[in-house]
Amino acid sequence: MKIYIPLLYSEKVKRPDRKYFLNNIIGEDFLILLLSFAYSSSHLPLDILGLFFLQIAFWCIYELGYIENDIIGEKFEHRAVLSYNYKCYEYSFRLWQPWVWSIALSFFGILAISKDRGIRNSAGITTFHEYGYDLSWVSQELVLWLIFLLTLRFLFHVYNKINKQSRVWFYSLLQACRYLGFLAVMTTNTVGLMLLVSNIVTRSIQYILYRYLGGKNSSWPMDFPRYFFCLLIYLLLIGSIAANERDLSLIVNPQVFLIAAFCLLRGTKHFYNVFVRFLPVSEDGSSHVTLTKK
Repeated sequence: MKIYIPLLYSEKVKRPDRKYFLNNIIGEDFLILLLSFAYSSSHLPLDILGLFFLQIAFWCIYELGYIENDIIGEKFEHRAVLSYNYKCYEYSFRLWQPWVWSIALSFFGILAISKDRGIRNSAGITTFHEYGYDLSWVSQELVLWLIFLLTLRFLFHVYNKINKQSRVWFYSLLQACRYLGFLAVMTTNTVGLMLLVSNIVTRSIQYILYRYLGGKNSSWPMDFPRYFFCLLIYLLLIGSIAANERDLSLIVNPQVFLIAAFCLLRGTKHFYNVFVRFLPVSEDGSSHVTLTKK
């Protein structure tokens, strides 16, 4: 690849044959962010557009970490896990190119979510002074967002440079950036925030299993019911807050129902695999006592 195209490396090299953009970035991450931030929006269409631009801007930098991870793995790891497309799509573009894409997309994303910052006069026309104030707000938010992206790049660089067992802790930080990083320029409510936290915790648990089981393809816990645990953790968190605040509306509201529906639909197989194994101990053959001779 001589010219950087956003997410092409993730789609063709890092996660080939999985339709990663549609299934994971849009069908998973974007929907999670939308469910988290939409209920705090006063201009939903523009916020959706802005969130989409910001997410692609985020992935331009996150993808740099993927590229660096493969390069370091090929150079230093004896059993590096590289896809069969690694050599076919080996990058040759300048590493500043993803930053250009990211900054441009970030600007349009911030501009889209800043619509309610404009102040109009009685004639409905935005004055020069008021428009300048709006641009000032956009520039401040853009600086905050770029600081976050630089932090993300630094954390991923450290993650790639340290040994695999130590990566467990930095992986959690990367997942926090993946979901909570958008709080740098957007706000959400308690219900949405707990969904973001639940995803971070669930992904971290799955990665810990992966690393402590050896970090090989054969040991990756693909049958780990991630959406089941995500919903379970989410309900525990939001239920605890609702009990503490004596506010039943925190757990009985349309946003929670939509989040639960998303987890159930997205993780249908996960829930089926969990519930199909619910058996009385008397019928579970794995619980039988086996006597061994010394």
